[in-house]
Amino acid sequence: MHDAVLAALHHAVVAGAAAALLALAIALFLLWRKRRLAERGAAAPSPASATAALPFIPLADVERATDGFHPSRVIGQGRHFAVYAAAPGIAAKRMHPHLVLGDPGGRRFPAALRSLAMPPHPNLAAVVGLSEGPGERVILVERAPAGSVSLDRVLGVGGGDARHVPPLSWRQRGAVAAAAARGLAHLHAHGVAHGRVRPCNVLVNASSSGGGGARWRNATRLTDYGLAGFLDRHDDARVEDDVYAFGALLLELLTGRRWDGGRLADWALPHIRAGGSMEVLDVVRAGAPADKAEARLLERTARVALACVGNEGRSRPGMSEVSAILSDVEAAYRRRDGALVSEEDDHDDDGDQNRLSGCLLGPSRSIHKADMLLRPPV
Repeated sequence: MHDAVLAALHHAVVAGAAAALLALAIALFLLWRKRRLAERGAAAPSPASATAALPFIPLADVERATDGFHPSRVIGQGRHFAVYAAAPGIAAKRMHPHLVLGDPGGRRFPAALRSLAMPPHPNLAAVVGLSEGPGERVILVERAPAGSVSLDRVLGVGGGDARHVPPLSWRQRGAVAAAAARGLAHLHAHGVAHGRVRPCNVLVNASSSGGGGARWRNATRLTDYGLAGFLDRHDDARVEDDVYAFGALLLELLTGRRWDGGRLADWALPHIRAGGSMEVLDVVRAGAPADKAEARLLERTARVALACVGNEGRSRPGMSEVSAILSDVEAAYRRRDGALVSEEDDHDDDGDQNRLSGCLLGPSRSIHKADMLLRPPV
């Protein structure tokens, strides 16, 4: 009797162990299968991942191209970067050393920044490479042509002196808005949120005329895209936030006033909702609308700004929709004025030397006549 009980107990233990092993095997198989499916999904090409990552340029090459970051090569200064003339058509944005050294984590380039390579677009200032070393973080970008000015300086909303900058007409403001919207829509189509949509990150270009004055050319570029998580320490930049910020930029274009922490929206949006868009326009610098047709175009633009800023989160329009509307406004101005002036019709005479960079407010002041060519690693 005792032996029978022991045998039964033995069989029960063996059966339980076998069942547990089988359950474990099934669980491991399901986990393996789930991972394989996830890997296959990640390997499938998508619009956001179809392009190669940005190349890493050896820091020694960047130092040679900038003469060891010599002060004579400085062509721009910002809160985070000093900008140096490097290779022809390329600028090196060197992060201020104290920001790098003062970061406990070393502030290495995150994967999101490495993946900023995307198909080129005429309204984006391309990021062309990255470089880093002990205490150094450098972003390589396209250079700005002579005469490039940030939009906040053009509008006089950035605290700078706009007296020597030609004012933008309503037609030109519409062209700037449409171009910036197209660039932002291109970013969103490739899975990149700008995160820093502001007038200071929109470059427009003025070229000298024969009479000694200046005229605006439709050569608008968005700069400093994708840097929000890297510089501002928030990794949750969203396209919905870009749309809101673009609406704020539109209000500044329409009113000629600073955003001022949202006070501009508090003042302007009630007028626009009530059909009083004409009451908020920057008539001092751009003049009153020429006729009812132009007034309707400006009213339509103001309604776009209202949709971007006045709605919450996912209720905001997508940038593809915003871009389509503003491009239609731009086209209406062209038809109305009988002039087909576009970026494609108005090329730079200096070729690659005049390509845009993400943060310059003017031409290079480098004393060097020849820049060294940076080569990505083989």
